[in-house]
Amino acid sequence: MTELLSVKDLSFNWGENKVLNGINFSIQPNEVVAILGVNGAGKSTLIKCINRILKMKTGSVQMFSKDLQTLNLIQLSRLVSYVPQSVRTSFGIDVFDVVLLGRRPHITWRVSTRDQDIVSETIRFLSLDEFAFRRFDQLSGGERQRVIIAKAIAQGANLILMDEPTSDLDLKNQIGTMKSIKEIISQSQDKAALIAIHDINIAAKFADRILLLHEGKIVSNGTPSEVLTPENIATVFGVTSQIIPSKDDKPMRILIEDELQEGNE
Repeated sequence: MTELLSVKDLSFNWGENKVLNGINFSIQPNEVVAILGVNGAGKSTLIKCINRILKMKTGSVQMFSKDLQTLNLIQLSRLVSYVPQSVRTSFGIDVFDVVLLGRRPHITWRVSTRDQDIVSETIRFLSLDEFAFRRFDQLSGGERQRVIIAKAIAQGANLILMDEPTSDLDLKNQIGTMKSIKEIISQSQDKAALIAIHDINIAAKFADRILLLHEGKIVSNGTPSEVLTPENIATVFGVTSQIIPSKDDKPMRILIEDELQEGNE
């Protein structure tokens, strides 16, 4: 099977400060891969290097054996979509039209009926119908984030890059959004998602594989049960944990120090 994404020897510096050092990993079609690590570990930087927002110091990034550095912006946008950590742009247009902006890499002279259908389907799929024709700048922060996620999905790219996509969402919408992303990827033969996330339990529940970043390097790469061990969690996050294995279709769960103390009181 051809790798969807291949990252080799990727390094990045902020001035003299080495942020990423010799990053190597690949992603197969149908995979949801989570990046975990403390703040400042380089999760966002790695995603931005893949998406060419930041210029890596060394290394290569390929999708379907194509070097992303050689592509123009339209070609890149057909392969890669991106959800930033926070939405700073305040579009003064309807939600439907914001999501339609995701179709820009595919639009030539005019918006097609197919483009409009894809936007409508995406809005319904992510349960955004109730404010599809409200102005984007009148939405709450969490609602805006859901719309930007819809825009990235409507783009139809093979790789969806997401930087803390659920950080502004309440718990119900965190779970619903991650379920939707998982469903989209699992039903496609040529799509994958790479998601920087801070919630260990959400990563354990929805990711097929986890990259654990520490001090600019990947210290563990594997399934949630392989990566999220008490030893790895102590090394990277500096906390004590207990792992409750998956059972009867329930995902594994990680209890952190405070939860352990509360359970013993």
